[in-house]
Amino acid sequence: MKEKLKGYLIAKYTNMIGSYSCYRLLEEAKKMGIDLKLIGTCDLCFFEGKFFHRGELLERRDFIINRYKFGHLKDELSNLAARSYNEISAFNIYLDKFKQLENIKSSNFKNPKFILATADKKYEFLKRYLGEKFVAKGLTGSEGDEIYLIKNQEGLENINEKYGPEKEWVFEEFIEQSFGRDLRIYSIRGRAAGCMMRKSEKDFRANFALGGKVSNFEITPKINDICRDIYKITGIDFLGIDLLFGKDDLYFCEVNVAAGIMGMEKATGVNIAGKVLETIREDFNE
Repeated sequence: MKEKLKGYLIAKYTNMIGSYSCYRLLEEAKKMGIDLKLIGTCDLCFFEGKFFHRGELLERRDFIINRYKFGHLKDELSNLAARSYNEISAFNIYLDKFKQLENIKSSNFKNPKFILATADKKYEFLKRYLGEKFVAKGLTGSEGDEIYLIKNQEGLENINEKYGPEKEWVFEEFIEQSFGRDLRIYSIRGRAAGCMMRKSEKDFRANFALGGKVSNFEITPKINDICRDIYKITGIDFLGIDLLFGKDDLYFCEVNVAAGIMGMEKATGVNIAGKVLETIREDFNE
C-alpha cells in the first residue's frame, strides 16, 4: 500500500453542514490516516481538461467517493483518480429508477408490475394494469422525493400540473402489505453490511429522511443472496437496497447508488463509514 492514501469526497457543496454521511466518512478517514478532501461541485470549474476548486488547481488522487447525483462535473471528476466509488458508468445507469426495474431481477424477490409514461394518461387506463392504487415515481428522486400514491384521476392531474406533461414517471404496482414499512440493506460488494426495517405510522413511504423509525433487522442468508444477485447485475460496490414486504415474498423497490448511512448506523450499530473506507484501503493493499 502507498504510504498515505489520498481521495476526494464529492458532494454538492464543499461545506456540507449537517451531512451525516460526509461527516462520518471524513471522520473515519482521519482515524485511518487517509487524506480525504471534501469537494463541492458548486465550487468547481472544468477548463481545458483541468479542475479548479475555488480557484486552486486540483491534483490527481488515488480515489474518489461520489455522493452527488447530478450534472457532468461528477462524471469528469472520475478521471482525476485511479478508482471511483461507485464506478461512474454504473452509477449513472442505476440512478434511473426505470433502468433499475428493467435490469434488476432475482429469484430471491418479486418485481412489481410497472408502466413507464408521462402523467397526462388516464387513471382508468393505468388502473386496468396496476390496480386501484399505484405509486408514481420520478426517475431520479431520493429520500422519498417525487413519490406519490395515486388513487384517482385527480392524483395524476396534480403531479402533471406540478411537474409538467413532459416529465416521465414509473407508475408501479402498490404493494399494500408494505404500507409504511420496508427494508433497507447496505450492501458492500454483494454482502450485507447492515440491514434495517423502516416504519412510518402516517405515510406509505417509510424513508428515514421523512421521519420513519428504524430498527435493526437480522441479516438472513436470503438477504445476502439478494445482495449477491444485485451486485452481479450492477457491479456497484456500495449500494442501498430497498425491499417491500409482499403477501408471500419480498418485492424489489429500488436501489440507491449514494445511500445515506445515518439511519443504518443508528439502527444497527455497525460502523458503515469505516467498512466503506476499509474496503477502499484493501483495494490499494492489493
